[in-house]
Amino acid sequence: MIAMQYKIVFPSDYPMESIEKRIEEKGHLLDGFSGLIFKAYLYSRKDVSSYKNPVNSYAPFYVWRDHHAMIAFIQSDGFKALCEQFGRPKVETWFIDGEPRVPDCNDSFACIQNQVTQDTDVHGLNYSSWQTLGVRWFSNSEEINGTDGDFYSVGYVARGKCDI
Repeated sequence: MIAMQYKIVFPSDYPMESIEKRIEEKGHLLDGFSGLIFKAYLYSRKDVSSYKNPVNSYAPFYVWRDHHAMIAFIQSDGFKALCEQFGRPKVETWFIDGEPRVPDCNDSFACIQNQVTQDTDVHGLNYSSWQTLGVRWFSNSEEINGTDGDFYSVGYVARGKCDI
């Protein structure tokens, strides 16, 4: 399995409600996508008090069955439309170790960590940079306390047409 993430950073005065609306309106479009394990629609708002993130961003996180499924998405009209609206993002990838825990409807927050050795909900390694990846899902902001990493809200979780 392959984890994939890109991050689009917005100006500090960007109306993040438009990203939340985009997620609400388009999130379901990847439900049933062939080869997708899941896509967590992650975004950060610098004006929230439930977690700290210094930037406004849209940073979706995907887990794919294999590279064929990932490439099919990157070549899709949906990804093309995102690139036309926001520019082509730098796409990071990691090979997944073990079975990832798919976030459920109780998971409202995510923390992305690099260079981790601890147990996480999703763990992977980028073999070109030797950078590890750890993703943890949280149901409430109190669980975040004492955790280091990049924090995001989970706007929606799309489940693809693929079992782990």
